[in-house]
Amino acid sequence: RVGDQLVLTKPLGTGIITTAGKEGLADAAILKRAIEVMSLLNKASSEAMMEVGVSSCTDITGFGLLGHLQTMVEASGVTARIHFSQVPLIEGTWKLVQDGVAPGGTHRNLHSVEQVTAWDTSVSQEAKLVLCDAQTSGGLLMSVPSGKVSDLLKALSERGVNEAVVVGEVLERGASAIEVQA
Repeated sequence: RVGDQLVLTKPLGTGIITTAGKEGLADAAILKRAIEVMSLLNKASSEAMMEVGVSSCTDITGFGLLGHLQTMVEASGVTARIHFSQVPLIEGTWKLVQDGVAPGGTHRNLHSVEQVTAWDTSVSQEAKLVLCDAQTSGGLLMSVPSGKVSDLLKALSERGVNEAVVVGEVLERGASAIEVQA
């Protein structure tokens, strides 16, 4: 709904990190952290969401954050604005993508959303790839009324979901389904 805030429950980067792992480019600590993120189930997040009440929700998996967000906003007839600076990344993800590591699915995801996304000119190609990174066992992206955000974040934290953050907002439908700012 227009005026809602977008809350993401897990950091991004599992696709980039696991690809780097397959290529021998990710150290053990980065791989361990990615496995921890993937091992955290969305059960607690969904329980918090049901307790507080949200407008809509999707899980972030193979189509990446922006691919799944596209489905949400097009079904709702709204536009979503994402602030890349607020999107959490698994430690090590940024360096890997800067070094040119990104799975083929991530590149396909970016190609898929480019026509429906308005990118701020300061958003780098690496940031675009991270936002489209094909996740394994990614978090939930919830659209929640502004007045319920603090209650949702508290309910998530009480259940051990400590990395949830607001990453954007829902706007009246504009020229693009998605807007990305740096």
